[in-house]
Parts: sequence; structure tokens; C-alpha cells
Amino acid sequence: MALIEVFLGAIIKVIFDKLASVDLKKFARSEGLDTRLKRWSQVLSLIQAVLDDAEDKQNMRIAVKQWLDDLQDLAYDMDDVIDEFSTEACRRKLMEAQGSTNDRCRTCAIIITKKS
Repeated sequence: MALIEVFLGAIIKVIFDKLASVDLKKFARSEGLDTRLKRWSQVLSLIQAVLDDAEDKQNMRIAVKQWLDDLQDLAYDMDDVIDEFSTEACRRKLMEAQGSTNDRCRTCAIIITKKS
């Protein structure tokens, strides 16, 4: 297997793992992006199938190599966007947790004030 195919296979696995994140799926649903993420998953499956086929054939002509380079660029771009989505999902989860903590603190303060 050519080095680029190994690398692409590895990055595709990382992207699949990110797409499987419960927080990312929740965020995607809340933002109406779940259909797009499902489509990306399908595209990644096709890319993986092509890589597997290229490995079998071991025929790396210049055009095929250029195409694989383009697929690598696409995989990087998808990874960047998914990272942004994941970061936003985590940020929102932290904000929700912080909000519920603040609400509990306010409730405790009210109870303590009433007892005084």
C-alpha cells in the first residue's frame, strides 16, 4: 500500500470516529446538520472503498495519484469542519452545565437568605 493510501485510511478512520460522537450528533440535530453529516459519512465510505480498490490494483499513475491527493485535501477539509462542529458542541455542553450550576447556586442563595 502506498504511503498516501495508508495516511488517507488513517485520517478517514479518525473522521468516522468523530462522526460517531454522541455530542456531535446532538449538535448536528439541533443545528439541522444531521443530513449533511450522514452524507459526509457516505462520501467517506466511498473514499475508503476507492482506497481499498487502489490498494488492490497498486496502479499509481499520475492521474490516480493526483486524484488521491485531492481526496486527501477533501478529507482534511472535512476533518476541519467536523472539528469546528465538535468544538461548538462541547462549548454548548459546557455552557449548559455552567448554566445549571449557576441556577443551583442562585437557589441555594435564596434559601439561605430566607432562613437568615
